[in-house]
Amino acid sequence: MESTFTEPPHDAVTQALRTEFKEAFRMFADAVARLDDTAWGEGEPTWTEVPARISMHILLTAEFYVSKDRDATDWEPGGLRYWDSPIDALPDRAATLAEIERVATLVDTYLVENGDDGLRGGKAETAGEGQSRVAWMVYALRHLQHHVGQLSAQCKIRGFGAAPWEVDDED
Repeated sequence: MESTFTEPPHDAVTQALRTEFKEAFRMFADAVARLDDTAWGEGEPTWTEVPARISMHILLTAEFYVSKDRDATDWEPGGLRYWDSPIDALPDRAATLAEIERVATLVDTYLVENGDDGLRGGKAETAGEGQSRVAWMVYALRHLQHHVGQLSAQCKIRGFGAAPWEVDDED
């Protein structure tokens, strides 16, 4: 009996991760763009209900996951702590949209530079001991999707509508 198994295309895991990260960052940008400037900074009782704070958390952690050095991430850039700095000190929606594009490019570059061989064979620089890059990037994707979903929920709660999980390919 002849096997029906076909070898997956080269860098199939990398391509799948690139697609999923691209969609998560697209949804993130869509959610930020949906809000108005007032809703951007409102929310209580914790940082997890304030779109500006959620967004800063997403950006900092996404950059951390692809950093080459676990200690290189500045969790308080310019002295800003997303969880309790005054809202008017945090980046506005326009600056956040530009930052989303920059961080999405960093993540995509990391994936392309590693490819399947690097993702499977290497230890993630910022992960715990012994975690492979592919496992770390899957974790990073889940974390990104979780907080983007949280941000999208805040859009919906505030009457701006949730960012769609999927884009209609006919657009």
